[in-house]
Amino acid sequence: MQPTNPAPQEPTLAQKQAQLAENLAKADRAQFRRRAKAASPQPSKAITVEDHILEASDDLLRVSAGLQSVLTLLDLQAGDMPDSIGLHALLSPLKQQIDQNADRLQALV
Repeated sequence: MQPTNPAPQEPTLAQKQAQLAENLAKADRAQFRRRAKAASPQPSKAITVEDHILEASDDLLRVSAGLQSVLTLLDLQAGDMPDSIGLHALLSPLKQQIDQNADRLQALV
C-alpha cells in the first residue's frame, strides 16, 4: 500500500477569519500610530513625508481589509455562484499586492 500525501487544503473559514482579523489589527495599529503622532505637539503645521507614508499605509490597509471581506464572502458563496471563483482569482492577487505595498510603506517609518 502506497502512503498517500494529503492534497494541499484551501484555507478554512476560521483561517480566513483569522487573516481578516490580522489585517484589521494592522490597520488599527497603523491608525493608532498616526493618531499618536498627531497628538504630540509639533512646532509647525508642516506635513512630513512620514505623515504621508502613514496615511498611505492606513489607506492601503483599509482597502486590504475590505478586499479580504469580499474574498471571504466569495469563498462562502462559491458553491452557489460559480462566477465567484473567477472573481476570487482576480481579486486575490490584487489584495496580495496591496498587502506587500502596505508592509513596504510601514517598513519605511
